[in-house]
Amino acid sequence: MQTHEEPSERKKRPGCLGFWLKRLGMMLLVLLIVAACTQTWRHYQVSKRLDETLAEIDRAEPGWRLADIEAAREQIPEEENSARVVVAAAKLLPKDWPPKDFDDLFAHLAPEEQLAAEDFGRLERELDNVRPALKEARKLASRPRGRHHIEYQRNVFGTLLPGLDATRRVAGLLAYDAMRRDQEGDALDAMIHCLAAFNAGRSVGDEPFAVSQLVRIRSTTLACRGVERALAQGQPPPEEMAAFQRLLADEDAFQELLVSARGERAADHATMDALESGDISFSSLSDDRKDWNERLFGFVYRDNLRDEHPMMLALMSRWVALAQLPSPEQSAAEQQLDQEGRNLPKNAILTRFFLPAVTIMGNASRRNHGYLRCLNAALAAERYRRDHKRWPESLDQLCPKYLAAVPLDPFDGQPLRYRQLEDGLIVYAVGNDGVDDDGNLDREHPDLPGVDIGFRLWDVAERRQPPRPKQPKQPAPPIMPLPPFNPR
Repeated sequence: MQTHEEPSERKKRPGCLGFWLKRLGMMLLVLLIVAACTQTWRHYQVSKRLDETLAEIDRAEPGWRLADIEAAREQIPEEENSARVVVAAAKLLPKDWPPKDFDDLFAHLAPEEQLAAEDFGRLERELDNVRPALKEARKLASRPRGRHHIEYQRNVFGTLLPGLDATRRVAGLLAYDAMRRDQEGDALDAMIHCLAAFNAGRSVGDEPFAVSQLVRIRSTTLACRGVERALAQGQPPPEEMAAFQRLLADEDAFQELLVSARGERAADHATMDALESGDISFSSLSDDRKDWNERLFGFVYRDNLRDEHPMMLALMSRWVALAQLPSPEQSAAEQQLDQEGRNLPKNAILTRFFLPAVTIMGNASRRNHGYLRCLNAALAAERYRRDHKRWPESLDQLCPKYLAAVPLDPFDGQPLRYRQLEDGLIVYAVGNDGVDDDGNLDREHPDLPGVDIGFRLWDVAERRQPPRPKQPKQPAPPIMPLPPFNPR
């Protein structure tokens, strides 16, 4: 038998749905309060740990931040600034210069080998087409210091470095003109153009990015190879060789590896700081658009980054420290740091992204100093030959008149090797594998095992050899591999 309640009585009884909704609401409120408290506590903890890390670096290395590094960079009077000349000369070059096949034309040319008539004709035509740029670029011979202007962005990844492309193009232009002077038998003018190309690389100055220093290295190495060719094609004046030696010694004293490590650490910190403060978005690192989850949970992402930040600074500070080690001790430490970078936790996304290829930069730096020191010694040996009508028996004979002291091999810390040949000599360093391969040089593949790096000199009678038969065309490897263009 069913009973029927009056409508007024049903209204007085609490509904089951309303009861559970209220309870669910209370539970959600409690959960939100707990989550907020947890997040607040986590924010306090990660911020405290980051502040302690920053304070520690401040005590150990005052002036390490990007703004401090930029303020401390060498100030160069505008009338002496080689960067102005580099940019002006690059603007006078056609955008498509040199043509695509131009580099391949001379890629496998031996230093003592003259150009074939048709290749020399092509070289002259191409250079004649860019005479205004060459005229401007030659001014670099008297400007060994430079500094390109940089407009830093809060998102450091958005900082443009147009001076680097200008530097590479102008250094290459001058190296080609030096090749033309070699062919014409003008050893003095060839050396002057090599000097200008060398200074084009130095226009980068102490720019605090690894890619900047790689461009500097690449450009100065190109000029050094130009000098080797000048010595294989003629007899430059002794005073020009002595002047180039002084510039080589000055460049050898520059610590591009330390500049790169300090600059990369500072730039990474600046970028992380901008992300954590909300000045830039996480998506701005790729497409400048915020997605919905970043809008909703940006505070969580920022604290995750604050938690990761000290780890990034620790790794980068280790790179700064190892960049100050004696060069023979750097390689093993770099390999260990690179391995640790590869083994970072998967959630250390930005640290994995920011950490540069430490080993690549270190190898490039040591190779650079090897070239600088070997060419310095080779020029000293050529000056000795000019005075004594014979090659020195050892590099020790060059000291102190032609060389202050025998340079050390940056790969193993031993004096540079010297080997006399039937038709000349080789001055060399052992290269990345650390093994003395008796002066086995491979200019196109200097980093291969079994290869040393250095320069060869020829007896006068063996210079300016006729062109060799053409080999099948192959892609020309770069003087030094460069990472994709990126200020980081």
